[in-house]
Amino acid sequence: MVKWYNFGSFEESAAITAELMHAIFTTARSRTAQIRETPSGSLAAVLDRAGRRLADPADPVRQEIVAVMPGQLGFSQEMVVAGLEAICWILRYDNLMQRLAVDLDDPRYLDEFVWHERFRGFVRAMPQGVVSHVSAGNVFVSAVDTLVQGIMTKNVNILKMSSFDPVFPLLFARLLEECDQERLICPCLALLPFKGGDREIEAIVKEQSDVVIVYGGKEVVEIYRQGRGLHTKEVEYGPKYSLVVLDREELQSCDREEVALQVARDFTMWEQAACSSPHAVFIQGEEEARRFAGELATALERLCGEFPFPRINRDEQTEITRVRELARVDQALGTAELLIPAADDQRWTVILEKHPCFKVSCQHRTAFVVAINNDRELYATLEEQGKFIQSVGILADSRRLFELSDRLVALGADRITEIGRMHKRKHGTPHDGTRGLAELVRWVSVGHERRFHDPFDFADEATRRARTLGRLNQVLETARRHSPFYRERLPVGPLADLGQLATLPILEPDQFRSHLPPYGEGLLTGPLGSSISFSSGGTTGKPKFVYRTLEETRRNAAGIAKGLGLGLFNEGEVVANLFFAGNMWASFISINMALELIGAHILPIGGHVPMENIISFLRAFKVDGAVSIPSVLVGIAQYVEKNNITDLTIRKIGYGGEHMPEATRQYVASVLKTELIRSASYAINDTGTVGYQCPACTGSVHHLNEELHILEIVDPETGRLLPPGEIGTIILTNVDRTLMPVIRYNVGDRGRIVPGDCPCGRTSLRFELLGRSDEVVVIGADNVSIDAVATCVAQVEGLSQNFVIHGRQQEGLDLLLIRVESLEPLTAETKERLSRCLVETLLREKPVIATNLASGTVARPLAEVLEPGELPRNPKTGKIKRVVEERHGG
Repeated sequence: MVKWYNFGSFEESAAITAELMHAIFTTARSRTAQIRETPSGSLAAVLDRAGRRLADPADPVRQEIVAVMPGQLGFSQEMVVAGLEAICWILRYDNLMQRLAVDLDDPRYLDEFVWHERFRGFVRAMPQGVVSHVSAGNVFVSAVDTLVQGIMTKNVNILKMSSFDPVFPLLFARLLEECDQERLICPCLALLPFKGGDREIEAIVKEQSDVVIVYGGKEVVEIYRQGRGLHTKEVEYGPKYSLVVLDREELQSCDREEVALQVARDFTMWEQAACSSPHAVFIQGEEEARRFAGELATALERLCGEFPFPRINRDEQTEITRVRELARVDQALGTAELLIPAADDQRWTVILEKHPCFKVSCQHRTAFVVAINNDRELYATLEEQGKFIQSVGILADSRRLFELSDRLVALGADRITEIGRMHKRKHGTPHDGTRGLAELVRWVSVGHERRFHDPFDFADEATRRARTLGRLNQVLETARRHSPFYRERLPVGPLADLGQLATLPILEPDQFRSHLPPYGEGLLTGPLGSSISFSSGGTTGKPKFVYRTLEETRRNAAGIAKGLGLGLFNEGEVVANLFFAGNMWASFISINMALELIGAHILPIGGHVPMENIISFLRAFKVDGAVSIPSVLVGIAQYVEKNNITDLTIRKIGYGGEHMPEATRQYVASVLKTELIRSASYAINDTGTVGYQCPACTGSVHHLNEELHILEIVDPETGRLLPPGEIGTIILTNVDRTLMPVIRYNVGDRGRIVPGDCPCGRTSLRFELLGRSDEVVVIGADNVSIDAVATCVAQVEGLSQNFVIHGRQQEGLDLLLIRVESLEPLTAETKERLSRCLVETLLREKPVIATNLASGTVARPLAEVLEPGELPRNPKTGKIKRVVEERHGG
């Protein structure tokens, strides 16, 4: 009876027959759609859970592997543990996603069509379908590695287990079963122990697979080259040999003991059974080679303490004895020298070859140290090996490194590495001349030039929610494992659905600030590096400092670019960036990055330079558009109006950073002859860009950028989730950032979810931004908003849209004070007249206040007209704090 794994269940059969094999491939075909539609991040999360299980010394599956595999493989227990550590590294979520990014350029290619800037269209990587793996089994790590490649490229995988190791793959499958609660991977995986040389079964594999990956010797590779199906692709990883080259001058300048130890480690790992294991070391000069041979022998002896020599079979013992006897003959002839621990001790063997040659080792820590006179001898010796050369570990300075590498890869070498790292994977290293994962996908395209039309935004709700849940759970897992602050706030395991997010506590701004440097610790998940900090630059209080990786910053800018490119600016248009620069402020940098992505011609002016300079630049370059905060835009309009400038038109304006009331829009548009005013982006420094406007969005309605955020609307008093249409407080969770996780954060804005479909066809959630939660003053029983005041101010000629509303108390009654700047300097009498006019307009437009005033429940509103520029502004951002609450200590 043979044990095998059948797409989610363990089986026992008398044998793997041709009939059974046909049934296996029929099942495999039926599962291709399931794994193809699974988000790549969700597959990585399952593998990551398995890796963390394997890393735990107390895990029962790991313990069984450590107990069983030494006898199965002929490895020491220590070597098995080292193999498990390598597998755990392969299975880490960040490594899996990085591997996709390196081999495929962008992990998103596996999930959807992605805009390709050079192609000017959309590209996607589709799984090949059914991938069969013919495993070599000489290093048990390789069986997992090849399966991981097939899983992460969303293929259904069938592994022929090596007769050398039919145990570990089944133990790994058992571990996957326990970690794959969602049943994403296991139903798409089969592990079979059929015997090599069974022509009938091999023919089925070759005919019915979309890809066959073959690991093994020449005979196995040749079997699978013949008789393949018309559309069956073969990926060969046949016999390969590796070596080390030590530059004499560099060796003499280094710590020789450390160099020998690193080289010895490459000879020791996997008992030289891997293709990346070296067989020989080449050094210029016989004396230098002799000296290093002794140093290598000492290092190999030392490593026997770290990795004890395993029990090997009689055939292997005989082969080592044969190699040593041949070396003794050569030693008698004066062409070689043999170094061994003792005649009856086979733990390691070092043979100094005095003449150029390349000999294949018998493995088990057998090293040939070859003396050469010059590089020509090295290249001539290796020329015969050609494409059989896989890895070359080189010790050399930069000039010699590239000189040697150029010649060696021309001979056929695939991989140049540092010494001591030949046995370790590095993402991006070609595997026998291939970009491994790229071999397991087929590339497809959509040639339509519809930039910023992301397929995810048009996907059905189930697809979007599934991918968002996977991203959310990965953020939660990272925060739970690496952030002391979140560790106490988050559930132990992943969320089963997005609705469970509402059960997590809301994060308030003070908590956020107090657990981030420089005020506190505990929220960040890792050390800084390839990262950037920004200051909140708020209008009150000490600023918050936020932290992003550079990659997160680039994705944030892409989210802003989507809105700018869809609803506002076109490629090639001249756009002025008038946000404030410096002072660790994010907006100027982010907008500049976004404008780059849409292909605009950028004027990086900034909003903090003198107004006459801003106007001069805008006129000189005949701008098509500008982006800034409303306060700066109002200032430009006032300057243009006051100075009777007639040759400045800004056709398109994007605003951000502040709410822009309708009255303010109308004023700016009338003065600057603006055709289109839109939100540049709904972005918050703490969380990043949240929403964007498509051409169908009007006012403050935005699409949620669901690849970056989850948005909830809650009751400000109870925290209860509110249904679509109801107004409440906006709570945000960023599903893209892990350095500084932002989970259920109260951003201090009011809004509502807009029900119904958008005319643009996007299915992503829409919401309406209704200003800051603190942009409303309660006077008596009435809410007085900035929009309401802006409407009143617009009706009084001579007043600007720069104003502040104060909530005060007078003799126990609520009092509303409006302080507003005039458009130009005025006399005291004129200011007084305009103040009275504004109060009368307010009482007319807000009848509730007039009623409360008549009943004596509120004080009479007051207005104060100030000179242009007299209101205090934030020195960093130029923003005006619109609401000042002076009651109750506010």
